[in-house]
Amino acid sequence: MGMIYLAHDPSIDRKVAIKLIRADLLGSDERADYLARFQREAQAAGRCAHPNIVAVYDFSVHEGNPFLAMEYVEGSNLSQVLARSGRFTPPAAVALIEQVLDALACAHGLGIVHRDVKPANILLLADWRVKMTDFGISRLDTSGLTQAGSVIGTPSYMSPEQCRGEAADARSDLFSAGIVLYELLSGARPFAGRNMTEIALQVMNQAPPDIRILSPHLAPSLVAVIERALAKRSEDRFATAGEMAASLRHAVQSTPDETADRTVILPRGQTTFTEATLSTVERKLAQHVGPIAHHLVQTAARQAGSLEELHDIVAQRIDQPEQRSRFRRELTGDTHARSAHTVAPALAQQGERELAAYLGPIARILVKRALETATSPDDFWQRLASHIERDADRQAFLRKRRT
Repeated sequence: MGMIYLAHDPSIDRKVAIKLIRADLLGSDERADYLARFQREAQAAGRCAHPNIVAVYDFSVHEGNPFLAMEYVEGSNLSQVLARSGRFTPPAAVALIEQVLDALACAHGLGIVHRDVKPANILLLADWRVKMTDFGISRLDTSGLTQAGSVIGTPSYMSPEQCRGEAADARSDLFSAGIVLYELLSGARPFAGRNMTEIALQVMNQAPPDIRILSPHLAPSLVAVIERALAKRSEDRFATAGEMAASLRHAVQSTPDETADRTVILPRGQTTFTEATLSTVERKLAQHVGPIAHHLVQTAARQAGSLEELHDIVAQRIDQPEQRSRFRRELTGDTHARSAHTVAPALAQQGERELAAYLGPIARILVKRALETATSPDDFWQRLASHIERDADRQAFLRKRRT
């Protein structure tokens, strides 16, 4: 039915995305309705000036086919990200949904209901920012184009009232956002079936599977937010996107040890990675896998027992062998040639002195080895810390580096 092109706007010298619809393929009655709906997309998205919404620059018709000139977003949609990574940690999932809710709050404040909130319409940039798109089936309060009793949306993400063909309001979008959150945390959709009828019956009549079965360690406060968002009656859900976002923030903040993203401490007590180390790995990994790099690195950090193991885990998420090898080279580089410039002599002496307090004379050999392989001062200190067995001692050693 259409195409999306990467284009160049010569007037402002910027990349844009051109969304072109083949309206000539439609019948005369259907064509008129689709053209009207497409123009409404331009009106709706154009009114929503928000950092989490793809901007619409222009609307026009070329040879009878309507098109939108839109903000070019370099990233992946959340559906693609989920297919590669599976479930998200609670802090990561909430961070994404909060941005979705901020975008919806802007739209709802303008009288616009998205009506098709789903992972495919949520774009994720490399810096972990969200951009919502496709307001093509949204509805302006002032528009009379949506027919009564019509069902518009994606079945697995529709609200009960949408499945019944009833009017959708802001709370319908919150139901869909709740489904996306459920999927991010569990790796599965709460409503699934072989066809639209099966799915619609589940959405209207059945409670979703208890998410605690799929994700047993979720905080009760977070489970409560999901259950309220997925209430069958719209009046039992959150009244506004802002209210749901506030409840999510409170749920995550009240969960011990789940919100620490400045320093990741492994549950099994093997090593600790500072933010600088994880940021370096994430930045290099993002060149190969896109915005999912943040999630992959954070997950790997909770599994790895050393910096080398962290590198190995994330490298396996790169499909192409050539890219995987290049990623490893980018991480290690020519460390032997750069070691003298990477770690200052004073830091090497401090490392030997501090490490000897835990390991004795062998510290000198370990420091020498770390100098030969370290890619940065932070990497050097991390390598030394990996030799300290007790978690408390290792964290004390890492704090010495920061002083």
